[in-house]
Amino acid sequence: MKTVNKQVVTILRILISLLFLVSALAKLYPVPIIGITKIFEEGQLIPMFVELGLSLSFSSDLAPYFSRLIIGIEFFIAIAILQRNFLKKIIIPFSIGLVSVFTIHLSYQFFTGENDNCGCFGELIPMTPIEAIIKNILTLIILFFINKNISFNKENNILLLTNKILAILLLMFAFLPISNSSSSTSSSFLQYVSNEDFTQIDDTKLLCFFDPDCDHCKDAANSIDSLSKTLNNFPNVHIIFANVDNDSIAGNEMIERINNFFNNKDIGFSYQSMPFDNWDTDEIDSYSEITFPLYDNPVVILYQGEKQIRLFDGTGTNEFDILELKNLLE
Repeated sequence: MKTVNKQVVTILRILISLLFLVSALAKLYPVPIIGITKIFEEGQLIPMFVELGLSLSFSSDLAPYFSRLIIGIEFFIAIAILQRNFLKKIIIPFSIGLVSVFTIHLSYQFFTGENDNCGCFGELIPMTPIEAIIKNILTLIILFFINKNISFNKENNILLLTNKILAILLLMFAFLPISNSSSSTSSSFLQYVSNEDFTQIDDTKLLCFFDPDCDHCKDAANSIDSLSKTLNNFPNVHIIFANVDNDSIAGNEMIERINNFFNNKDIGFSYQSMPFDNWDTDEIDSYSEITFPLYDNPVVILYQGEKQIRLFDGTGTNEFDILELKNLLE
């Protein structure tokens, strides 16, 4: 191999290492438990598993393990691509296979019309499916080039390779234990619901945080109402409204806002109101304290019993998608 090729290959190996490292770290942004749970698992993995035909309950149970496995593998590749042990025989072929599998999934998203953030770099670097496909094609070209221009290592050590991947995966599950992430996303929002009948439902249910003067919230509520009329056994819906009057009890003006929100129609959703903000107390007892700064209106949360399955919020990459909700419920 020529000297120039050695230098080029070394630079490309560093580039691929940085690519996988950034991809792994981005899935933990802005903080690990939120990035991996809210964005990666709920936003990407669970909908993908459901699309593949897995049940909603099984998908939500599988996602925490799969998310840590994927991120751990990305960390492993970022390290392994820089050393020679099984580089040509295992590391690069495995990397090519992994990137190819995700490219196939991205192609499916692209051809079905999805144009939201694919989640390859989490919320750190939002990318559409077509942008991610282009990135993956370039990555594959580089990997094939590296594989062609390196020689086999005669001193491969399978035990060393195995120990590295096991150590990285062990660290992933140790620093991001599934039990902790599950408890933080299970009944945390349900504790603010005043309707005991709703909180005790063991089946699927929808909890919404809406501002009665928010147009996006109205659109979300109308979409949910329309879907409830087309699907059999539609889950119960409970709405927590922000009371801009900062009263714990809805006064006449708040009741009028809620009636206008529902267009003076009885759509069968239970609801309550709570003060918009109440930062003067030590307790979390207001709408803003619950949602701010992590979540923006409208917030729609799908539960299976007390287990949070999917959380939509805001009007950005994680905004409420009625078609995705329909797929999750069917």
